[in-house]
Amino acid sequence: MSALERRMQVLLDQDRYRRLEAEAQRRNQSVGATVRDAIDLLLDSDAARRLGARKALLDLPTSEAVEPEFDKEALLAAVVQ
Repeated sequence: MSALERRMQVLLDQDRYRRLEAEAQRRNQSVGATVRDAIDLLLDSDAARRLGARKALLDLPTSEAVEPEFDKEALLAAVVQ
């Protein structure tokens, strides 16, 4: 893991903070480490979901029902951005 270099301030309501603190205690780690884990989990799963969607689109068969000007690669490039 790289050294922690950036500081961030996030305001949370009481309920979110209590849930975050409880999860940190359950994991036996700091609230900050729990936030970093949650960020990694969210961003990694979102990237994996987009990659899966892109692969699913690429696997779609080309058919006569699709308009001739349909450009699958252009659509995929727009979706992934």
